[in-house]
Amino acid sequence: MKAPISWLKDFADINVDAKELAEKMTLSGSKVEAVEDLGKSFDNVVVGKIISLEKHPNADRLRIARVDIGKEVIQVVTGAPNVKEGDYIPVALVGAHLPGGEIKATKLRGVESNGMMCSIEELNLTREFLPDAPEDGVYVFHNNPEVGRDVREIFGLEPVLDFEITSNRPDCLSIVGLAREAAVTLSTGFKEPEITVKEEGVGKAEDFISVEIRNPELCSRYAARVVTDVKIGPSPEWMQRRLALAGMRPINNIVDITNYVMLEMGQPMHAFDLKCLDGGKIIVRTAKDGEVITTLDGQERRLDSSMLVIADENKPVALAGVMGGENSEITNETKMILLESANFNGTSVRLTSKKVGLRSEASSRFEKGLDPENVIPALNRCAQLIEELGAGRVVPGIVDCYPVKPEKVEIELNDVEINNLLGTNIDREWMLDLFERLGFGVDRNTGKLTVPSFRADIRLQADLAEEVARFYDYNRITPTLLKGKESTVGRKTYSQKMEDLIMQVMLAYGLYETYTFSFTSPKVWDKLRLPKDHELRNAVVIKNPLGEDFSVMRTTTIPDMLDVIRTNYNRKVEEGRFFEISYVYRPLQEGLLPEEKRCLQ
Repeated sequence: MKAPISWLKDFADINVDAKELAEKMTLSGSKVEAVEDLGKSFDNVVVGKIISLEKHPNADRLRIARVDIGKEVIQVVTGAPNVKEGDYIPVALVGAHLPGGEIKATKLRGVESNGMMCSIEELNLTREFLPDAPEDGVYVFHNNPEVGRDVREIFGLEPVLDFEITSNRPDCLSIVGLAREAAVTLSTGFKEPEITVKEEGVGKAEDFISVEIRNPELCSRYAARVVTDVKIGPSPEWMQRRLALAGMRPINNIVDITNYVMLEMGQPMHAFDLKCLDGGKIIVRTAKDGEVITTLDGQERRLDSSMLVIADENKPVALAGVMGGENSEITNETKMILLESANFNGTSVRLTSKKVGLRSEASSRFEKGLDPENVIPALNRCAQLIEELGAGRVVPGIVDCYPVKPEKVEIELNDVEINNLLGTNIDREWMLDLFERLGFGVDRNTGKLTVPSFRADIRLQADLAEEVARFYDYNRITPTLLKGKESTVGRKTYSQKMEDLIMQVMLAYGLYETYTFSFTSPKVWDKLRLPKDHELRNAVVIKNPLGEDFSVMRTTTIPDMLDVIRTNYNRKVEEGRFFEISYVYRPLQEGLLPEEKRCLQ
């Protein structure tokens, strides 16, 4: 999950730089894989306006440009074929540092050049970040930015934290969730998104659409809003920049808004062209065996009765939680849309995604289990952005089908048990304050905590202890030895000692230890010229192999050892002695695990 720092600051008071935030978040349990800052790859690059452009006297493919950079007009020789007088372009000034090196004043075919016009490649940027960049040539600004301004500000370049989110924390697959964690980590303020929908459309949502859930065990909630007078166009630059920094490609205002809300609030959204929904009805059902749908990626998918689909009265229009259908896609002619916000069974989404060979941003979130109480806030946030960006008029009302409501989870805080478990002496009030900041309902008289619906990972006292430990700071907890009558000093078993002795003997005789894979190919038995009925051919077959070369468990290590010898021989190693202590596997009768036999080769 990539989180631009400015987006996190919309909801959390962050008072440290990106590097320090990454370190603190990692220590509190939200691991940061990397801090990306595209703006650090170059400096001293400003917006320039081409005042004049004339042919180079000594080169057919070069031109001489006079470029206004705000404080002065400089001369730049360029070979870019796509620029003209009046264009606003990025100019690397003399002394600028680019990924390709430092820019110096020079002469090109006898004409002085005091800078360089830049393409996105020369600035180490990508077309995912700047989709309007030309395939060949200098980048040209389309909004006539202020001359002389640092292009990093124009591009909105900023530090981006790349988080590794564990599967038990789907709430952190969102900017809001990460901002909440950041606020608690830094002991600063957290702001929930402010959502208001004006609902300026005509009529009521139920006049346009109805929703039926036929499989509530696979879809616990489905809500929809209707938007009329839709105007399809590009989303604003600030939204495109944020999406690009978060790793998503801008498409159009409606699609971008749904993706933006998914990233911000963690709830996947989808928009249907309302005129493509037969009967004005949404039916959430399992597919019919052999039913076919063409998804938005243009691929035809054959379905079966284990897969959940979103359908109208006649046809499926989306694979639930995975991807929408091409037959209800938003186009430039779309005038009315239905906004979908739903909660699907994670296991169902994962199995469907695997069967059809399609994994999306939406499916990767749904398969971890999302909060059904987030459905309406996300739907309203999407509607709010549509109104604010002038993309349409939201019809009053929500069609909300909610047949399966989860029960509230309450746990009584036992601070004595938590302190005993952690080996700490943390104040009870500190714990209650912590859980209040984490979004729990707190009864200070009884110590009873109401677990928020977005924290499905909290069910036991031990879960509360983990929350206390990670925000108290593991480094502050003094390590202590285990106590108890059954605790013993660890030592090696007899077999481990014998294995160590064998290894020492092998090494003493000048052999090198090797490590090889336990997976192998059935072709190795033919290479060993084993008879068709040889017992070594009876191997454990892997159900979901990476490929034929790794499709069975080995019954002997000889082929692997021969591979080691071959590799060394091919690399001109004239002599070598090798050994390996590892397992071979022999299948037993059906229903039993295979026999694992440790051997020396």
